[in-house]
Amino acid sequence: MLRVPVRPSEFLVGKPIPFDVFDRQGRLLLAKGHVIASAEEKEKLLRQGAERNLSTDERFRQAIGAALNVVEREEEPGKNNALRLNFEELRLLPGTVLQIQLGREEDRYFVRYIGSLRGKSVIVDALERGGLPLFVPDGTALQVRGSVGSYAFVFPSSVLVNASRPYPHLHLTYPLEVVAVRLRRSERVPVRLVAAVVSDDNQAFGGVILDLSVGGGLLATRHPLKVGQRIQIKFKLEISGTEIILAVPAIVRSMREIDDRTLEGAKGYGIEFVDLTPEDTVALMTYIAAVQTNPTVTG
Repeated sequence: MLRVPVRPSEFLVGKPIPFDVFDRQGRLLLAKGHVIASAEEKEKLLRQGAERNLSTDERFRQAIGAALNVVEREEEPGKNNALRLNFEELRLLPGTVLQIQLGREEDRYFVRYIGSLRGKSVIVDALERGGLPLFVPDGTALQVRGSVGSYAFVFPSSVLVNASRPYPHLHLTYPLEVVAVRLRRSERVPVRLVAAVVSDDNQAFGGVILDLSVGGGLLATRHPLKVGQRIQIKFKLEISGTEIILAVPAIVRSMREIDDRTLEGAKGYGIEFVDLTPEDTVALMTYIAAVQTNPTVTG
């Protein structure tokens, strides 16, 4: 489950809260619909580290947005990890969500991929602003970004036709080339992430994740665990300014000694993540790619 800190602007005094509010340990503080009575109550909630679950759509956008920032860094001079692909190699399925940036505008719009004709055009939903179709003149330059499988990608394009029939949609110029970054699933990277852990007997304790892959990691903790034991582990990933909090179930698969003076008395436990959502997986792949790109991004 992905959570994010509640922003002050999301708590409106005198208005019902449109989501459940949790503390840093995942305990329910306020149910959806609660009305914040005063500025003092709002400040108290923020001091408690109030968090909320991300909706499926928000989780997708957060994870994909972070992945696309990784691609943009890979395009910088001197980087050589980016792949050059033909558009058809992406094998996009109708309904895939894409991100559109017009010219040099900072705003980015989400659309769904409808289809393409090789060498002719790429067809997507019309852009919307405030729930209404946004007219984009023919010839407008834009950037298209997205994620498919284990790739995050970007390519330049422009509007061929802004059509209104039989429904609003855009024909975009067919890209000559796509820049993509593979978000590796299996590679393990060294990290140092503070984690909150709850065991299957409901004991809460802290730990530090020392290495991480999409499948799991090495957890250092002074709290004794057993091989085969189930735990819930929560930790924060920060990717290009986007903060994503993961709370995922895991199973202890191994135990070993660790050599780290700052973690005196702690043992190392190999853990396997289980029941990851697609959004959890994309977030982990993206973070791992970011660490591989910039090893200083480790905690």
